[in-house]
Amino acid sequence: MPFCSKCGAQVDEDVAFCPTCGTPIRQPATKMERSRLERGARRPLSTLAIVLIVLLVSTSIIVAITFIPFRGVDVTASRSVSYQTDVDTINLEFTADVARINVAFEDLEDNLVTLQLSIQGNVGAFAPSSLYDLSFEKTVVDNLLTVTSELDVADLVWPLSFTNLNVTCNLRIDYTLNASLNIKTSVGGIVVDTRSGTVLAATSLETTTGGVEATLAVGVILSGDISLTSTTGGVKLHWNNAIATKDLQVNVTTTTGGVDVDIEQDARLQHDVTLNAAAITGGVDFTIDLQGAVGANIESAVTTGGITIDRQIGFSGTNTQLQSDNYPADSNFEAQLQTTTGGINIDAKHTS
Repeated sequence: MPFCSKCGAQVDEDVAFCPTCGTPIRQPATKMERSRLERGARRPLSTLAIVLIVLLVSTSIIVAITFIPFRGVDVTASRSVSYQTDVDTINLEFTADVARINVAFEDLEDNLVTLQLSIQGNVGAFAPSSLYDLSFEKTVVDNLLTVTSELDVADLVWPLSFTNLNVTCNLRIDYTLNASLNIKTSVGGIVVDTRSGTVLAATSLETTTGGVEATLAVGVILSGDISLTSTTGGVKLHWNNAIATKDLQVNVTTTTGGVDVDIEQDARLQHDVTLNAAAITGGVDFTIDLQGAVGANIESAVTTGGITIDRQIGFSGTNTQLQSDNYPADSNFEAQLQTTTGGINIDAKHTS
């Protein structure tokens, strides 16, 4: 018979409480109950648990193999158009999904245009052996060379395996050609450098995610409009004594990012240039340094933000409208600066 653990009184086996002090009586476990408890402690994993563990381990291995870049990539390719004596004009259209595009005007001697592609980085195990698709078509009609080229990298690789690639396209154009440029990239940047004597009939540079930058060197001849556009990224225009052969429209715009325009003109401009520098979300930095018979009218508008005049020499007016003291001159810059959310900084100088 069991005993009460508190008062020590002997009690019957079937009672739940000590009749003397009322303490609950714990009945000792039977051999069968102890055996059942021991079996429960050593119960093996169920089939479902084993299956889940196997699936988890397998998935981890597959993800690691697929998405961890480990295969090195160093790919180069080139395309070109040989020199032809009768050709003096080029229309160049280049489109890329992912690339940094550099355009320069040089003395190519044996070629009219060259394209050099470089892809470097790492890819995962399941990336295809061919990482890009590059088309390059050329036609010549009379004195006009038309080059249409398209680069496709991301659509071939990203759905299959993680990649970490740097894609660069270097486009070189013989500086003696009158050029029309239409260049686009979805992800990446565009940089255009000119040299004295370059003739630009029309220029359109556009990127969805990335920056756009164009430099118009001393003596560049402009016979067509210019458009520099980015959806998400900064846009820059460097203008150094270019020559306009007609009234021009220049657009430097971004949706999210900054706009930076730097103009220097101490030579004769010849015609009027209407310049629109705009950002929806971002600031606008505008610097203009004029000399002689070139004038400027600068109109600024801000929805949320301020207008700051960093320097004002030879200009008069208000923050929202500044004019050079010689305005209107023989030729003028008509600048319209605007941002929805952001500030405008102006550095304006005119000397005789």
